[in-house]
Amino acid sequence: MNRTVATDLPESIAIAGAWGYIGRKFLDVALGRQIRAFVYDPGPLPADVDASRLTRLRDEDQFYRQSADLFHLAAHPEQRRAGQEILLRRARQEPLAILNEKPMAAPQSPEECRQLVAAASDSGVLMLYDFPELYDPLTERILEHLGSYRDVQITDVSVCRSKDREDAGNPRNYKRMVPIQYQESVHCLAYMLFVLARVRGSLGGVFDDGVCIRAESEPYSPPNPEAYPRVVDGKCSYRLALGKVAVEGRTDFKAGAEFTKRRVVCGRGDGRPFRIEVNYLEGAKQLKINGEAQPIDPHASSYESVLRTLTRWRRQLGRDALMEGIYPNPAFARVTYQLSGALWRASQDGSTVQLANLDELLDFDAGFRTTGAAADLRLEEPPAGLPRTEPSSSS
Repeated sequence: MNRTVATDLPESIAIAGAWGYIGRKFLDVALGRQIRAFVYDPGPLPADVDASRLTRLRDEDQFYRQSADLFHLAAHPEQRRAGQEILLRRARQEPLAILNEKPMAAPQSPEECRQLVAAASDSGVLMLYDFPELYDPLTERILEHLGSYRDVQITDVSVCRSKDREDAGNPRNYKRMVPIQYQESVHCLAYMLFVLARVRGSLGGVFDDGVCIRAESEPYSPPNPEAYPRVVDGKCSYRLALGKVAVEGRTDFKAGAEFTKRRVVCGRGDGRPFRIEVNYLEGAKQLKINGEAQPIDPHASSYESVLRTLTRWRRQLGRDALMEGIYPNPAFARVTYQLSGALWRASQDGSTVQLANLDELLDFDAGFRTTGAAADLRLEEPPAGLPRTEPSSSS
Protein backbone atom coordinates (compact mmCIF):
# COMPACT_ATOMS: atom_id res chain seq x y z
CA MET A 1 0.00 0.00 0.00
CA ASN A 2 1.38 3.41 -0.91
CA ARG A 3 1.62 6.41 1.34
CA THR A 4 -1.35 8.70 0.95
CA VAL A 5 -0.90 12.06 2.65
CA ALA A 6 2.78 13.01 2.88
CA THR A 7 2.40 15.06 6.06
CA ASP A 8 0.60 12.21 7.88
CA LEU A 9 3.74 10.13 8.33
CA PRO A 10 7.42 10.71 8.92
CA GLU A 11 9.58 10.74 5.82
CA SER A 12 12.13 8.49 7.53
CA ILE A 13 12.47 6.39 10.66
CA ALA A 14 15.52 4.86 12.35
CA ILE A 15 14.70 1.72 14.37
CA ALA A 16 17.09 0.25 16.94
CA GLY A 17 16.07 -3.34 17.56
CA ALA A 18 14.18 -3.67 14.29
CA TRP A 19 13.95 -7.48 14.35
CA GLY A 20 12.29 -7.58 17.80
CA TYR A 21 8.54 -7.81 18.24
CA ILE A 22 7.78 -4.10 18.54
CA GLY A 23 10.57 -2.91 16.28
CA ARG A 24 9.30 -5.24 13.58
CA LYS A 25 5.76 -3.88 13.91
CA PHE A 26 6.98 -0.36 13.14
CA LEU A 27 9.34 -1.59 10.42
CA ASP A 28 6.46 -3.31 8.65
CA VAL A 29 4.46 -0.08 8.74
CA ALA A 30 7.44 1.85 7.37
CA LEU A 31 8.02 -0.57 4.52
CA GLY A 32 4.31 -0.79 3.73
CA ARG A 33 3.98 2.99 3.65
CA GLN A 34 7.24 3.64 1.81
CA ILE A 35 8.85 5.43 4.73
CA ARG A 36 12.62 5.35 4.43
CA ALA A 37 13.87 2.97 7.12
CA PHE A 38 17.28 2.82 8.78
CA VAL A 39 17.80 -0.15 11.07
CA TYR A 40 20.32 -1.26 13.64
CA ASP A 41 20.03 -4.82 14.87
CA PRO A 42 23.03 -7.15 15.08
CA GLY A 43 20.85 -10.24 14.82
CA PRO A 44 20.44 -12.15 11.56
CA LEU A 45 18.21 -10.63 8.92
CA PRO A 46 14.75 -12.23 9.15
CA ALA A 47 14.00 -14.42 6.16
CA ASP A 48 10.88 -12.44 5.29
CA VAL A 49 12.57 -9.01 5.27
CA ASP A 50 13.81 -7.66 1.94
CA ALA A 51 17.13 -5.99 2.74
CA SER A 52 16.97 -3.94 -0.46
CA ARG A 53 14.02 -1.99 0.95
CA LEU A 54 15.86 -0.61 3.96
CA THR A 55 19.24 0.75 5.01
CA ARG A 56 20.91 -1.54 7.50
CA LEU A 57 23.71 -0.08 9.60
CA ARG A 58 26.00 -2.47 11.47
CA ASP A 59 27.88 0.24 13.37
CA GLU A 60 25.86 1.50 16.34
CA ASP A 61 27.49 4.94 16.49
CA GLN A 62 26.90 5.45 12.78
CA PHE A 63 23.25 4.50 13.22
CA TYR A 64 22.71 7.12 15.93
CA ARG A 65 24.29 9.76 13.73
CA GLN A 66 21.87 9.22 10.87
CA SER A 67 19.52 11.97 9.78
CA ALA A 68 15.99 10.66 10.39
CA ASP A 69 12.63 12.22 11.20
CA LEU A 70 12.13 9.80 14.08
CA PHE A 71 14.30 7.43 16.11
CA HIS A 72 12.47 4.44 17.55
CA LEU A 73 14.36 2.79 20.41
CA ALA A 74 12.77 -0.66 20.48
CA ALA A 75 14.88 -2.19 23.24
CA HIS A 76 14.95 -2.72 26.98
CA PRO A 77 15.88 0.33 29.08
CA GLU A 78 19.40 -0.94 29.85
CA GLN A 79 20.10 -1.63 26.22
CA ARG A 80 18.89 1.68 24.80
CA ARG A 81 20.80 3.80 27.32
CA ALA A 82 23.97 4.39 25.25
CA GLY A 83 22.10 5.32 22.07
CA GLN A 84 19.73 7.52 24.01
CA GLU A 85 22.66 9.48 25.41
CA ILE A 86 24.07 10.02 21.92
CA LEU A 87 20.73 11.35 20.70
CA LEU A 88 20.31 13.64 23.72
CA ARG A 89 23.69 15.19 22.98
CA ARG A 90 22.76 15.63 19.33
CA ALA A 91 19.47 17.26 20.30
CA ARG A 92 21.36 20.17 21.84
CA GLN A 93 22.51 21.08 18.33
CA GLU A 94 19.64 19.99 16.07
CA PRO A 95 15.94 19.05 16.29
CA LEU A 96 15.50 15.36 17.09
CA ALA A 97 12.50 13.17 17.90
CA ILE A 98 12.61 9.88 19.81
CA LEU A 99 9.88 7.30 20.29
CA ASN A 100 10.83 5.28 23.36
CA GLU A 101 9.42 2.02 24.66
CA LYS A 102 8.21 1.38 28.16
CA PRO A 103 8.97 0.89 30.95
CA MET A 104 10.95 4.09 31.27
CA ALA A 105 13.64 2.30 33.29
CA ALA A 106 14.31 -1.15 34.67
CA PRO A 107 12.21 -1.91 37.78
CA GLN A 108 15.30 -1.64 40.00
CA SER A 109 16.34 1.79 38.65
CA PRO A 110 13.66 4.40 39.46
CA GLU A 111 16.26 7.16 39.77
CA GLU A 112 16.91 6.86 36.03
CA CYS A 113 13.38 8.12 35.34
CA ARG A 114 13.99 11.37 37.21
CA GLN A 115 17.35 11.79 35.50
CA LEU A 116 15.87 11.20 32.06
CA VAL A 117 13.07 13.72 32.60
CA ALA A 118 15.68 16.36 33.40
CA ALA A 119 18.04 15.34 30.59
CA ALA A 120 15.30 15.36 27.96
CA SER A 121 14.05 18.76 29.10
CA ASP A 122 17.54 20.26 29.00
CA SER A 123 18.50 18.79 25.64
CA GLY A 124 15.65 20.15 23.53
CA VAL A 125 14.73 16.68 22.26
CA LEU A 126 11.15 15.64 21.55
CA MET A 127 10.78 12.34 23.41
CA LEU A 128 7.51 10.44 23.52
CA TYR A 129 6.68 6.94 24.73
CA ASP A 130 4.92 4.16 22.89
CA PHE A 131 1.62 3.69 24.70
CA PRO A 132 -0.31 2.82 21.50
CA GLU A 133 -3.82 3.41 22.85
CA LEU A 134 -2.99 7.05 23.59
CA TYR A 135 -2.24 7.68 19.91
CA ASP A 136 -5.21 5.72 18.59
CA PRO A 137 -7.95 7.72 16.80
CA LEU A 138 -10.46 5.87 19.00
CA THR A 139 -9.05 7.68 22.03
CA GLU A 140 -9.34 11.01 20.26
CA ARG A 141 -13.01 10.26 19.58
CA ILE A 142 -13.56 9.34 23.23
CA LEU A 143 -11.96 12.59 24.39
CA GLU A 144 -14.04 14.55 21.89
CA HIS A 145 -17.19 12.96 23.29
CA LEU A 146 -16.19 13.76 26.86
CA GLY A 147 -15.33 17.30 25.76
CA SER A 148 -18.83 17.77 24.36
CA TYR A 149 -20.20 18.05 27.91
CA ARG A 150 -20.11 21.36 29.75
CA ASP A 151 -19.78 19.46 33.03
CA VAL A 152 -18.28 15.96 33.03
CA GLN A 153 -17.52 13.68 35.98
CA ILE A 154 -15.83 10.32 35.45
CA THR A 155 -16.79 7.94 38.24
CA ASP A 156 -15.61 4.50 37.10
CA VAL A 157 -12.86 3.19 34.84
CA SER A 158 -12.29 -0.46 33.97
CA VAL A 159 -9.12 -1.54 32.16
CA CYS A 160 -8.06 -4.97 30.95
CA ARG A 161 -5.12 -6.09 28.83
CA SER A 162 -4.41 -9.78 28.52
CA LYS A 163 -3.00 -12.53 26.34
CA ASP A 164 -1.67 -16.04 26.82
CA ARG A 165 2.10 -15.74 27.40
CA GLU A 166 2.48 -19.27 28.80
CA ASP A 167 1.68 -21.13 25.57
CA ALA A 168 4.82 -23.12 24.70
CA GLY A 169 3.76 -23.18 21.05
CA ASN A 170 4.21 -19.42 20.63
CA PRO A 171 7.89 -18.48 19.98
CA ARG A 172 7.30 -14.99 21.33
CA ASN A 173 6.58 -16.41 24.77
CA TYR A 174 10.21 -17.46 25.15
CA LYS A 175 11.31 -13.83 25.30
CA ARG A 176 12.12 -12.88 28.85
CA MET A 177 9.82 -10.42 30.61
CA VAL A 178 9.79 -8.32 33.76
CA PRO A 179 6.92 -8.40 36.30
CA ILE A 180 3.60 -7.83 34.59
CA GLN A 181 2.96 -4.62 36.55
CA TYR A 182 5.86 -2.97 34.68
CA GLN A 183 5.43 -4.92 31.44
CA GLU A 184 1.70 -4.76 30.78
CA SER A 185 -0.28 -3.08 33.57
CA VAL A 186 1.61 0.10 32.70
CA HIS A 187 -0.42 0.36 29.47
CA CYS A 188 -3.67 0.30 31.42
CA LEU A 189 -2.38 2.82 33.94
CA ALA A 190 -1.21 5.12 31.13
CA TYR A 191 -4.66 5.02 29.53
CA MET A 192 -6.43 5.78 32.79
CA LEU A 193 -4.06 8.66 33.54
CA PHE A 194 -4.32 10.12 30.05
CA VAL A 195 -8.13 10.23 30.01
CA LEU A 196 -8.49 11.51 33.57
CA ALA A 197 -5.77 14.14 33.13
CA ARG A 198 -7.34 15.44 29.93
CA VAL A 199 -10.71 15.76 31.66
CA ARG A 200 -9.23 17.41 34.78
CA GLY A 201 -6.82 19.62 32.89
CA SER A 202 -3.59 18.43 34.47
CA LEU A 203 -1.74 15.28 35.44
CA GLY A 204 -1.33 16.48 39.01
CA GLY A 205 -5.07 17.10 39.24
CA VAL A 206 -5.70 13.36 38.92
CA PHE A 207 -4.07 12.94 42.34
CA ASP A 208 -5.59 15.95 44.12
CA ASP A 209 -7.48 13.59 46.45
CA GLY A 210 -4.66 11.07 46.68
CA VAL A 211 -4.54 7.49 45.43
CA CYS A 212 -5.27 4.26 47.25
CA ILE A 213 -4.02 1.02 45.62
CA ARG A 214 -4.94 -2.56 46.39
CA ALA A 215 -3.68 -5.44 44.26
CA GLU A 216 -3.08 -9.15 44.12
CA SER A 217 -0.95 -11.16 41.73
CA GLU A 218 -0.21 -14.67 40.52
CA PRO A 219 3.16 -16.02 39.38
CA TYR A 220 4.08 -16.38 35.73
CA SER A 221 4.75 -19.93 34.49
CA PRO A 222 6.97 -19.37 31.44
CA PRO A 223 7.60 -22.06 28.83
CA ASN A 224 11.33 -21.52 29.52
CA PRO A 225 11.61 -21.44 33.33
CA GLU A 226 15.40 -21.80 33.15
CA ALA A 227 15.52 -18.17 31.96
CA TYR A 228 13.97 -16.96 35.23
CA PRO A 229 16.16 -17.36 38.33
CA ARG A 230 13.30 -15.84 40.30
CA VAL A 231 9.57 -16.03 39.66
CA VAL A 232 7.94 -12.87 38.25
CA ASP A 233 4.27 -11.95 38.38
CA GLY A 234 2.21 -13.03 35.37
CA LYS A 235 -1.21 -11.79 36.44
CA CYS A 236 -2.32 -8.77 38.41
CA SER A 237 -5.79 -7.68 39.52
CA TYR A 238 -6.09 -4.29 41.15
CA ARG A 239 -8.32 -1.50 42.42
CA LEU A 240 -7.38 2.16 42.59
CA ALA A 241 -9.33 4.93 44.29
CA LEU A 242 -8.54 8.41 43.00
CA GLY A 243 -10.87 10.54 45.07
CA LYS A 244 -14.34 9.72 43.76
CA VAL A 245 -13.00 7.81 40.75
CA ALA A 246 -12.93 4.02 41.11
CA VAL A 247 -10.52 2.16 38.82
CA GLU A 248 -10.63 -1.61 38.40
CA GLY A 249 -7.96 -3.35 36.34
CA ARG A 250 -6.65 -6.72 35.29
CA THR A 251 -3.59 -7.73 33.30
CA ASP A 252 -3.15 -11.41 32.62
CA PHE A 253 -0.43 -13.45 30.88
CA LYS A 254 -1.57 -16.80 32.29
CA ALA A 255 -2.46 -19.85 30.20
CA GLY A 256 -5.82 -19.49 28.49
CA ALA A 257 -6.05 -15.74 29.05
CA GLU A 258 -8.26 -14.01 26.51
CA PHE A 259 -6.70 -11.68 23.97
CA THR A 260 -8.16 -8.28 24.69
CA LYS A 261 -7.36 -4.60 25.20
CA ARG A 262 -10.65 -3.53 26.71
CA ARG A 263 -11.51 -0.25 28.45
CA VAL A 264 -14.75 1.06 29.98
CA VAL A 265 -15.25 4.66 31.14
CA CYS A 266 -18.42 5.64 33.00
CA GLY A 267 -19.66 8.82 34.60
CA ARG A 268 -22.08 11.71 34.23
CA GLY A 269 -22.07 14.42 31.62
CA ASP A 270 -24.32 17.46 32.14
CA GLY A 271 -26.20 15.42 34.72
CA ARG A 272 -26.79 12.41 32.45
CA PRO A 273 -25.04 9.03 32.83
CA PHE A 274 -22.70 7.87 30.07
CA ARG A 275 -20.87 4.62 29.37
CA ILE A 276 -18.02 4.30 26.88
CA GLU A 277 -16.75 0.84 25.91
CA VAL A 278 -13.73 0.32 23.69
CA ASN A 279 -11.47 -2.53 22.60
CA TYR A 280 -8.12 -1.64 21.02
CA LEU A 281 -7.20 -5.17 19.91
CA GLU A 282 -6.27 -5.17 16.22
CA GLY A 283 -8.80 -7.20 14.26
CA ALA A 284 -11.42 -6.76 16.98
CA LYS A 285 -11.43 -3.02 17.56
CA GLN A 286 -14.78 -1.58 18.59
CA LEU A 287 -16.23 1.50 20.20
CA LYS A 288 -19.62 1.83 21.88
CA ILE A 289 -20.99 5.01 23.39
CA ASN A 290 -24.06 4.53 25.57
CA GLY A 291 -24.58 1.10 24.00
CA GLU A 292 -24.48 2.36 20.42
CA ALA A 293 -21.74 0.91 18.22
CA GLN A 294 -19.70 3.57 16.46
CA PRO A 295 -18.42 3.16 12.88
CA ILE A 296 -14.74 2.18 12.99
CA ASP A 297 -12.22 0.01 11.16
CA PRO A 298 -11.72 -3.05 13.41
CA HIS A 299 -8.47 -3.91 11.63
CA ALA A 300 -6.82 -0.46 11.81
CA SER A 301 -3.09 -0.68 12.55
CA SER A 302 -2.25 0.55 16.04
CA TYR A 303 1.38 1.08 15.04
CA GLU A 304 0.57 3.13 11.99
CA SER A 305 -1.70 5.20 14.22
CA VAL A 306 1.22 5.90 16.56
CA LEU A 307 3.28 7.25 13.66
CA ARG A 308 0.41 9.25 12.17
CA THR A 309 -0.68 10.81 15.45
CA LEU A 310 2.87 11.56 16.58
CA THR A 311 3.60 13.24 13.25
CA ARG A 312 0.39 15.27 13.43
CA TRP A 313 1.00 16.31 17.03
CA ARG A 314 4.51 17.37 16.15
CA ARG A 315 3.36 19.41 13.17
CA GLN A 316 0.37 21.06 14.85
CA LEU A 317 1.64 21.55 18.40
CA GLY A 318 5.41 21.63 18.34
CA ARG A 319 8.02 20.24 20.68
CA ASP A 320 7.42 22.44 23.73
CA ALA A 321 3.68 21.78 23.91
CA LEU A 322 4.22 18.03 23.62
CA MET A 323 6.94 17.97 26.27
CA GLU A 324 5.05 20.16 28.72
CA GLY A 325 1.42 19.18 28.16
CA ILE A 326 -0.68 16.05 28.77
CA TYR A 327 1.04 13.77 26.28
CA PRO A 328 3.09 10.55 26.66
CA ASN A 329 6.29 12.51 27.32
CA PRO A 330 9.01 11.67 29.89
CA ALA A 331 7.18 13.35 32.79
CA PHE A 332 4.05 11.34 31.96
CA ALA A 333 6.02 8.11 31.51
CA ARG A 334 7.64 8.62 34.91
CA VAL A 335 4.21 8.75 36.57
CA THR A 336 3.18 5.50 34.84
CA TYR A 337 6.44 3.89 36.01
CA GLN A 338 5.89 5.01 39.61
CA LEU A 339 2.30 3.74 39.56
CA SER A 340 3.55 0.40 38.20
CA GLY A 341 5.96 0.23 41.13
CA ALA A 342 3.23 1.03 43.65
CA LEU A 343 1.06 -1.65 42.05
CA TRP A 344 3.89 -4.18 42.29
CA ARG A 345 4.51 -3.26 45.94
CA ALA A 346 0.83 -3.65 46.81
CA SER A 347 0.80 -7.03 45.04
CA GLN A 348 3.81 -8.30 46.99
CA ASP A 349 2.65 -7.14 50.41
CA GLY A 350 -1.05 -7.84 50.09
CA SER A 351 -1.59 -4.46 51.69
CA THR A 352 -2.87 -1.05 50.66
CA VAL A 353 -0.52 1.56 49.24
CA GLN A 354 -1.86 5.02 50.02
CA LEU A 355 -0.32 8.23 48.67
CA ALA A 356 -1.58 11.75 49.31
CA ASN A 357 -0.71 13.43 46.01
CA LEU A 358 1.45 13.30 42.89
CA ASP A 359 4.57 14.43 44.76
CA GLU A 360 4.26 11.49 47.16
CA LEU A 361 3.83 9.13 44.23
CA LEU A 362 6.95 10.48 42.52
CA ASP A 363 8.91 10.03 45.76
CA PHE A 364 7.58 6.52 46.37
CA ASP A 365 10.18 3.73 46.43
CA ALA A 366 8.71 0.33 45.60
CA GLY A 367 11.76 -1.31 47.18
CA PHE A 368 12.35 -3.47 44.14
CA ARG A 369 16.13 -3.49 44.42
CA THR A 370 16.05 -4.61 48.05
CA THR A 371 13.96 -7.73 47.42
CA GLY A 372 16.67 -9.81 45.76
CA ALA A 373 14.75 -9.77 42.49
CA ALA A 374 16.74 -6.88 41.01
CA ALA A 375 19.85 -8.85 40.12
CA ASP A 376 17.78 -11.61 38.61
CA LEU A 377 16.02 -9.15 36.30
CA ARG A 378 19.18 -7.49 35.03
CA LEU A 379 19.24 -8.59 31.45
CA GLU A 380 22.41 -10.11 30.11
CA GLU A 381 24.31 -8.02 27.60
CA PRO A 382 24.35 -9.74 24.21
CA PRO A 383 27.68 -10.43 22.55
CA ALA A 384 27.05 -8.00 19.71
CA GLY A 385 24.96 -5.00 20.65
CA LEU A 386 21.23 -5.31 21.09
CA PRO A 387 19.72 -8.39 22.71
CA ARG A 388 17.66 -11.05 21.12
CA THR A 389 15.17 -10.56 23.93
CA GLU A 390 11.91 -8.73 23.42
CA PRO A 391 11.75 -4.99 23.97
CA SER A 392 9.93 -4.06 27.12
CA SER A 393 6.87 -2.90 25.24
CA SER A 394 4.23 -5.54 24.67
CA SER A 395 1.51 -3.90 22.66
